[in-house]
Amino acid sequence: MRTGDKPVNTSSPLLMLGVLSISFLMSVSNAVSGTIPLMKQYFSNISEANVELLVVIPTGGVLLGTVVSGLISNKLGKKYTVLMGLIVSLIFGVIPAFFYSYPAIFLSRAMFGVGMGIFTPLSVSYITDIFPERIRNRLLGWRNSVGAIGDAIMLFIAGFLINVSWHATYLVFLFLIVPIVLVALFVPKRLDRVTVEEGKEVEEDSDIRPSTNGGVIQLAIVFLFVCLFYSSISLKLASHMVDSHIGSAADATRIFGFLVLCSIVSGIAFEQLAKWCGKATVFIFEMLTAVVLIAMPFANSIPVLLVLVLVAGFCNGIINPALTARMVAYSPKGSMNLTTSIILIGINIGSLVAPYFFQALGLILGNRDSGFMILCAGVCYILLAFYDVFIVRKDKLTI
Repeated sequence: MRTGDKPVNTSSPLLMLGVLSISFLMSVSNAVSGTIPLMKQYFSNISEANVELLVVIPTGGVLLGTVVSGLISNKLGKKYTVLMGLIVSLIFGVIPAFFYSYPAIFLSRAMFGVGMGIFTPLSVSYITDIFPERIRNRLLGWRNSVGAIGDAIMLFIAGFLINVSWHATYLVFLFLIVPIVLVALFVPKRLDRVTVEEGKEVEEDSDIRPSTNGGVIQLAIVFLFVCLFYSSISLKLASHMVDSHIGSAADATRIFGFLVLCSIVSGIAFEQLAKWCGKATVFIFEMLTAVVLIAMPFANSIPVLLVLVLVAGFCNGIINPALTARMVAYSPKGSMNLTTSIILIGINIGSLVAPYFFQALGLILGNRDSGFMILCAGVCYILLAFYDVFIVRKDKLTI
């Protein structure tokens, strides 16, 4: 049903800023990962694995939050759901700065992840629901850039706070006040239950119950494997460099630091590259990623590895928004939030199982060398690329 003929100003910079600000925090652990050694000293009576669990447990919380996000959104609407998730993450994110017991920090970190899981699906559905395709692809690319910029800012702030104490590092999550204010001020509540078609608001049918289909599940599985194989870089490259006497773990860390810049550049370039490459976008950049991963084990210098990692990071920054854009084609009407939640579950499962996948693959193939695992991931990307050709033709996708 038409709610009015007044065009929606989808080109409003303030509306775009408010929607993109939801993606300021896309990483659940980067900002505070440097506290692990200090926490190990503080919790000397706690096992090392349990201390490290404090950094990764938010991922489990994200899965729970993602599941309930749609239910909350149906009751409160998009805007209040986003604000609720951001506020939950803010409150529980800073608790370790004031309460030092292990159970309190464990619970706060889990709930921090739940808050992230609540608002993150809406960072995508807002873009796909209220912006036309011309602007949508641009914002999906910018979303990655905004997340990278947010990570960079929080890492920068955390670098100062950790010099005060590991407790103080968790104050970095006060940064979430920024998206809370921007969403509250610049994202209208009236856009909760509308989609925009040809510049006009169309009210969502409240009788439509969110649903899913095989296309959405298929896309979630593709995201899972993309995340799984790309994880070979973060999981195996440092060990490969040390084992091959190319460089130290510190050298690998410095290389990874440049990936933030890659994400920013690829996010900005995505719209234009998607226009040039069209329906072959994912295939081209998955094949390029495959070439880079296969080449990594044979590189014998830090500069060469740096270039290869940067190319892989750039490609990943194109593949992700390209796959995200397909959610519009697959998602049933009125179900974008549920679709996004399913996709995020696939991504998080890919991250969680990656270490065990490569461990099992090494045992099966009889070679657990880190470089060989990266090469195997490259071969898997070739399979993904050709599968994408099949999917694009079968489903008549435009990107």
